[in-house]
Amino acid sequence: MQAWAVVSSSAPTELTLPADSRSINEARSFVAQAVRDVVDDVDPVLLMTSELVTNVVLHANTDVTVSITRGPPVRVEVRDGAAATEAFRELIGASAMPGPSSTGGRGLALVSAFATRVGLDDDADGGKIVWFEH
Repeated sequence: MQAWAVVSSSAPTELTLPADSRSINEARSFVAQAVRDVVDDVDPVLLMTSELVTNVVLHANTDVTVSITRGPPVRVEVRDGAAATEAFRELIGASAMPGPSSTGGRGLALVSAFATRVGLDDDADGGKIVWFEH
């Protein structure tokens, strides 16, 4: 899909992908390459990245930009072109899992469980940036 390279150890690294299900794996591979040598266990970082990029693909349906700062701490930002709704803002602040009969809604709770910090920023271009630190 995209060509990318990891730059210096503390500089942000960025990749923009289309709103396509194949972008989830591409984002995960991009993050794995960038942080493999700075985190002890890359799996939680990849899970959180997958959850946030999946949300963009399924709900925002805009291009997604994944930015990485290798830290410490490692910070992954996922930016899309859709403004954050009040309901989404409430989900970011909540960490409870949905009930067992719910078919969705676990992604942000998983991110909250694995991350040391999670946040939501409004993008100057009208979209949103969801980020986590690990």
